[in-house]
Amino acid sequence: MSLDSIEAELGEGLASNVIDDNESNIVNIHPSDTWATWRMELVMSGFLQSGVSSQNS
Repeated sequence: MSLDSIEAELGEGLASNVIDDNESNIVNIHPSDTWATWRMELVMSGFLQSGVSSQNS
């Protein structure tokens, strides 16, 4: 597989994708209720705004 020009310039400077077993890793991510509520309110406000603007067109 060939490298693109930026990868070729970086050479050995590229970070490795190998996981070091000696370091702790993030295993699970669970959003908070606050985040889920904010996200739903954001989506609903955008949905309502798009519905209003399309009715007025």
